[in-house]
Amino acid sequence: MRFNKIIGASLCVALLALNAWADDPPPPPETKAPLTTIVTNDDGEKLVADSIGKTLYVFDPDMNKPTPTCTGDCAEVWPPYILTDEEALDLKAPLGHVLRANNKAQLTYEGRPVYTYAFDRVEGDDFGDGIGGVWHYIELEEKP
Repeated sequence: MRFNKIIGASLCVALLALNAWADDPPPPPETKAPLTTIVTNDDGEKLVADSIGKTLYVFDPDMNKPTPTCTGDCAEVWPPYILTDEEALDLKAPLGHVLRANNKAQLTYEGRPVYTYAFDRVEGDDFGDGIGGVWHYIELEEKP
């Protein structure tokens, strides 16, 4: 008889706990960190940057090419912004992606592959702008 009371009490506690759990609201959906952000350089210009604030650049020789042309040693100094498969599927204009020769998805801005610059260290650095006359940061234009 005592055994039945213990089992009955345990069952009641379990049901109460289950009921309390069922009444809890579901956890909020996971929020994803944005792929890009906006930073301000020393001149007060608003630049497109990656999720940790490194300025993003475009490379003139990539224009109108089916795959990015900055590879090998170039990609060591100018790391391409590589996306996960999930990120590549969830992009909205002006962002997009292009496949590199190694089949990795690289972020694009207005159709142009984007890169960071290895020597930019802190948010807002734009040391890569104008190098060789072919590297340019992406500046946001103010809307009137």
